[in-house]
Amino acid sequence: MLKSLKKYYLIKKYKLHRIFSLIDSNGVIFDIGAHNGDKSSNLEHFSSKIILVEPQPDCLKILNKRFGQNSKILILPYGISASASKLDLQINSSNPLISTFSNHWKTGRFSNSNWDKKITVETKTLDQLIKSYGKPSYIKIDVEGFEFEVLKGLSEKVGYISFEFTSEFFKNATNCLNRLENIGYNEFTFSEGEKKKFNIDWTSKQKILKIINNEIIKYPNLWGDIYAR
Repeated sequence: MLKSLKKYYLIKKYKLHRIFSLIDSNGVIFDIGAHNGDKSSNLEHFSSKIILVEPQPDCLKILNKRFGQNSKILILPYGISASASKLDLQINSSNPLISTFSNHWKTGRFSNSNWDKKITVETKTLDQLIKSYGKPSYIKIDVEGFEFEVLKGLSEKVGYISFEFTSEFFKNATNCLNRLENIGYNEFTFSEGEKKKFNIDWTSKQKILKIINNEIIKYPNLWGDIYAR
């Protein structure tokens, strides 16, 4: 009871997403696509170990400045993909949050933006991360249209997983859900935008696909995160 009350207090105090009420605070968290660390900044009060994965040099400078002395947080300077390799990362200097490994991402809602730099970065797989740092209690994936490639590098069910979706590329989200179902995930929910709570109760893949597709009809620019367990 005391442990549950403490978890509830931390979630409320640090304005964390409701998913953290389900996650073991003693477990490892993988933040794939950590960017500047804004979404992980309060997790140091909740989790005993956080792995931040980010390939952008400018973002890495910020992450190291913010978290470099924090023993709970490990910063890894590479990307995550379907296999260990080297890939071109297309960087948007004015808005690093939309930098991407994915060509199709640049044709969506940010198509008027300018990806003015390209660098080649090393990538690893989720399986490799798990081998090095243990099975995570939660994996957060925010990689601007590259989510399916990230999930292809995971071969077994581990902890909770979330990945970002956008309406214009919802086929990509469908592929992600199929992949997750194939490795053992069978319950799903989602949060719209930056909301800190779930829009629906946990449900099947078929039902969440129907629900979100219906929402996209009403809100053509819908985006958010899908959660799996």
